[in-house]
Amino acid sequence: MANNKKVVKINRHMRTAKINAAIIIFAIIFVYVAASLIRAWIKVPITTYKVSSSNINNNISLTGIAIRNELQVTSSKSGYLIYFVREGEKVRKSSPVCTVDETKTIINALENTSDEGTGKTVLSTADYKAVRNSIDTYKNSYSDVNFSDVYNFKANIESKVLELSNQVMREEINAGGTALKSTLENINAPESGIIAYYIDGYENYTVDTISPAAFNKNEYKKTSLKTGDILDSGSTVFKLVADENWSVICQVSKDQAMNLQSQNYINFVLNSNPNEFSTSDFKVDERDGQYYLVLNLNKYMIDFIDERFLSVEIIMDKYEGLKIPNSSIVEREVYKIDESYIAKNDDGDYFVKTVETSEDGTQETVEKPITYYRHEDTTYYVKADCFNDTDMIMKATGEDSKAVLSLERDTLQGVYIANEGVADFTEIQVKKTQDEFSIVSDAGYLKEFDNIVLDITDIEENQTLY
Repeated sequence: MANNKKVVKINRHMRTAKINAAIIIFAIIFVYVAASLIRAWIKVPITTYKVSSSNINNNISLTGIAIRNELQVTSSKSGYLIYFVREGEKVRKSSPVCTVDETKTIINALENTSDEGTGKTVLSTADYKAVRNSIDTYKNSYSDVNFSDVYNFKANIESKVLELSNQVMREEINAGGTALKSTLENINAPESGIIAYYIDGYENYTVDTISPAAFNKNEYKKTSLKTGDILDSGSTVFKLVADENWSVICQVSKDQAMNLQSQNYINFVLNSNPNEFSTSDFKVDERDGQYYLVLNLNKYMIDFIDERFLSVEIIMDKYEGLKIPNSSIVEREVYKIDESYIAKNDDGDYFVKTVETSEDGTQETVEKPITYYRHEDTTYYVKADCFNDTDMIMKATGEDSKAVLSLERDTLQGVYIANEGVADFTEIQVKKTQDEFSIVSDAGYLKEFDNIVLDITDIEENQTLY
């Protein structure tokens, strides 16, 4: 009996083909994933900046020298100084200001607060009570809001103590009789004015004789005068400023001088004082290649009577808006196109009819979509790369045409807004640039808290950022 067996022939070719196809697909996926990972690894991350409101001022900070009509009053005797008037106080003509004590009798009376033999005190119980009452009154009315009142309080206490001390000195002088009075030189104010108790060698300077060397603070020497000082005959005992007319002179650069000369008036701050001063009486001088700003004033002098050097801040223009880094600003070239060439379709998209010439010389009219950044009066500012240089644009009515190369060009400044993850160019109006930042108008599309690309290097418009 014949053994009939069927021989089954296995087709290994199909199986091999399926395996090879799977390997190829897997390899493609592997390569794609690897390439994506490598691209993500080497890709420079896009850093954004959050826009905030801020301001930039154009203020000029200077050092000024106070120039006053200062009369120096001297003593004909040598001895110990005793003052009756507080510095900065106004006095009348012939009012007693100080005395020079040759024997130190009055000074000793002030230094010895008591005399063991008599129990006599310099200030009575009533005097101390008056001072304590002034202190208590200030403490009860004190407020952090009115902290500046502490300076008035200090001046009032000093004035009160000086007044009481003057009473004691007069009593000592009267008690000493003729013998004591013969050793004293009483010095009165030669005219009405404001008292100052220091000398610095700047008393005879004027705005026309000041020199660059005078502005060197390292060489400046100020000698204060106070009760108890020993002076030689002929020494200055006090200064008298007869009026409130004074000047502040500052050194400025040539550029600052040119800028200040164009002003009608100048607003400024002295020594960071909360009050802002203003004057139209000023001038800018040039002498020996140096430029000087002279501010002439007729008040406030008493507030700075004890100071020669003043910090002066000239208040210039203040620019407010949105603060952005200069590294975010990109320039975009645009065409300025009259609105008669611009049309809008039913979908609300803007376009311009262009006449394009093919390689075989035939022409056809095409509705080319455009991107514009600004519509001002009758002009559209259209993105330059919307057209080819060989294009001709037609008015919407088809009555006239113009070559793209003949269009007026302009440059707009803008930033890339990154709120949606795409570099969206938005025009900005720069108001002021200073150092690494600019202040731009907040009246455009850019708003506070928008995210913008920090560094526009290698970034293109409409590029996906992340």
